[in-house]
Amino acid sequence: MKAVFALTVLAGFASLASAGIGVETYGAAAPPATVNGIAVTPAPFDGRIFSDVPSAPLAAGFGDVTFSNPLSVRQIGFGWATWSHGYVGNCYYTNGLTSITMSLDPGIGAFQFYGEPNPFGVFQMTAVGSDGTSTLSSQQFPDGSSGAAGWGFYGTAGASVASVTVSSDVDFAVGEFASGIPAPASLALLGLGCLIRRRR
Repeated sequence: MKAVFALTVLAGFASLASAGIGVETYGAAAPPATVNGIAVTPAPFDGRIFSDVPSAPLAAGFGDVTFSNPLSVRQIGFGWATWSHGYVGNCYYTNGLTSITMSLDPGIGAFQFYGEPNPFGVFQMTAVGSDGTSTLSSQQFPDGSSGAAGWGFYGTAGASVASVTVSSDVDFAVGEFASGIPAPASLALLGLGCLIRRRR
């Protein structure tokens, strides 16, 4: 009887929440270790410098981020002049394009990345995250001179981040990818069970 009650309450909570997409913005500050409480793991270094690639690897177990058009692999200080907050890893140049879509493997609960315009100067960049059903748009104004700006998209109520489309009036690079998945649902159920016991 107690188990049935717990499941009924859990179902009630789930019906109150609607799946969708959320976003955090970081400006030029260093990225946090979590996105909406979901721990994210940085992508490994990509040694294919100056190669045009259709995708980039994420951390082990998270698959790849696939690009709508091939992007050129660069490294900060080697093919791409500046970034922000001391980052010296990879970025991926759009090869002159002003809009690209990054698609993720199923199940990614959080996706973090930065973007920087190619020309030196401040330009608007817009990132539109999608869970496959709903979308959320977020604008920032990064500086092409050491001013890469960060976003962290996340799914809500069990949703995943399916894709992010980034656009600007000028060409740009994206990079500093990190990804994560939510804690197992069983932990949430355990916490709910504790809550129910405390209320007796």
